[in-house]
Amino acid sequence: MILLEDQFYLPVRLLGGRDAVCRNAQRFAPLGKRCLLVTGRSSAVKSGAQADVTAALDAVGIAWRVFDGIGENPLLSDCEQAARMCAEFGAEFVVGIGGGSPMDAAKAVAVLAANPGMEGEALYTSTPRNRALPIVLVGTTSGTGSEVSAVSVLTDRTGRKRSCKGDDLYAVFAFGDPKYTFTMSRAETISTGLDAFCHAMEGYLSPHCGAMSAALAESCLPVLWERLLALYEGEELTEESHEALYTASLQAGFVLNALGTAYPHPLGYVLTERFHIPHGRACAVFAPSLLDLSLERKAEHAEKLLRLLGISREKFEEVFLALADCSGVSMTEEEILGLRERLTGVKNYANVFGGFDETQALAVFRRLFGRKTRVILIRHSESVGNDQLIFQGRIDCGVSENGKKQLDLLSLRLRNTKLDAMVSSPLLRARQTAEAVNRFHHLPVETYEDLIEIDGGDYNGTRWDELPVRFPEQNERWYRDPANFEAPHGETMRQVYERIWRGILSVVHDHRGQTVCVVSHGCAIRNLICRLLHGSIDHLNETPWSDNTGISVLEFTDDDQARIVLLNDASHLTPETSTLAKQDWWRK
Repeated sequence: MILLEDQFYLPVRLLGGRDAVCRNAQRFAPLGKRCLLVTGRSSAVKSGAQADVTAALDAVGIAWRVFDGIGENPLLSDCEQAARMCAEFGAEFVVGIGGGSPMDAAKAVAVLAANPGMEGEALYTSTPRNRALPIVLVGTTSGTGSEVSAVSVLTDRTGRKRSCKGDDLYAVFAFGDPKYTFTMSRAETISTGLDAFCHAMEGYLSPHCGAMSAALAESCLPVLWERLLALYEGEELTEESHEALYTASLQAGFVLNALGTAYPHPLGYVLTERFHIPHGRACAVFAPSLLDLSLERKAEHAEKLLRLLGISREKFEEVFLALADCSGVSMTEEEILGLRERLTGVKNYANVFGGFDETQALAVFRRLFGRKTRVILIRHSESVGNDQLIFQGRIDCGVSENGKKQLDLLSLRLRNTKLDAMVSSPLLRARQTAEAVNRFHHLPVETYEDLIEIDGGDYNGTRWDELPVRFPEQNERWYRDPANFEAPHGETMRQVYERIWRGILSVVHDHRGQTVCVVSHGCAIRNLICRLLHGSIDHLNETPWSDNTGISVLEFTDDDQARIVLLNDASHLTPETSTLAKQDWWRK
């Protein structure tokens, strides 16, 4: 059961619909005889919003002046300059026209103009001050939510984005006319749409989300998703799309006002500050990790969010990471660790179900932007021993006739894949596989002993159908409890589990930041995948086998955290060339 919020406060009068400014010109009259318009450098004019506002002001006899020096991520110094103009002009109220930046700046200007001599930095403190001048807001983008919130996000003198808040930062009234968004570019629409989605999503997944906020989020999230998905799929923007996005962004703004944001926003500030990624995209790249964490911790609305959107977690990540487009961001481990102070004590972490801290924030940065070592892990092609149904282990068989066909298909598949290094187990079947892939790459083939197959001891060279007779106890354990298998006079499975991990880390350490093709063996690869999927060898029985020439792609960060990008993919094989398709020993 979702409980009602302890409080739900929203004092903004929202005047919506086409030509809302013109229809409500008389509402300006009680605010004073002079006003300052705070705008960006072009959007207020381009959208037509500034012309509508000035016409309305002229109609009711209000003098006005324009400060159009607000850029993206508004600078505190620009707000101070605008406040001086406001005071010199004798403006009695402030009108912010534009996206989030001009509207947030207008809030700051209204405070500073009402407090002569006040330094901009004081906005971030609880220093007693006069109430801000009345504020009117006119939105021209579909994402900010600033029209209906009491928050202003500004860039301080150190280059950091910081927020200030106060009840007097609410607009006396705000205009919501979607026609002003019709001139937005596709890139602007994507970024602001992502921002709006994050406002609603971060609130919806918050442990503080109550009935009112949940209802608003559930109303706007499917609309925002539908429109963002259409943009991802390349559909053209229409006025209908703009209008739907703008209306949903205001609903998301209500959620933002009620609950604030979780960690994607403050972490996104870092990307904007350091890499100049637009705000909405910078926040959105962290949204999949918040969803994953919420699903893992069984947050109340996490599964419901996916049902609401009618998608899988994987589809959400695919679309959001593509639209966020932060693939050009790369950070060294030293740079990531240097963020610790910046990410410590962030109040937004309280909006994460189960809590969050700077160590977890650094881990998210590391996973998304840390230098990656990419391992293309391949099981060797079908060998003579595979074909003859022999337990090979350390028996040094070459590839079979069918294995040669597999190698032709494999090498063609990887022909245009950029590889920096070619690595193999020392056994012949693995080296022949590496050499086949290398036809189009011409790299030296390096061998690593720890990538070798399990030493089956007395198993080596024995037919699979003879194993139950010769080694009944060990054979039963191989199938029923493989984690505790011990080859007679050979290796234990636990030794293989540790050895292959040691071997792959050696490869990664020797080839930091590169893409490396690594050829190994069925049992060894299965142990490695088990570690990455489950974290314990005790789940080996639940870990799939790879077909011969099957490909898995692994990514390692500089602190050796690994994730599976692709698992046991053998789509280059035909049913006739697949080894596992014609054998059943692995199904038992």
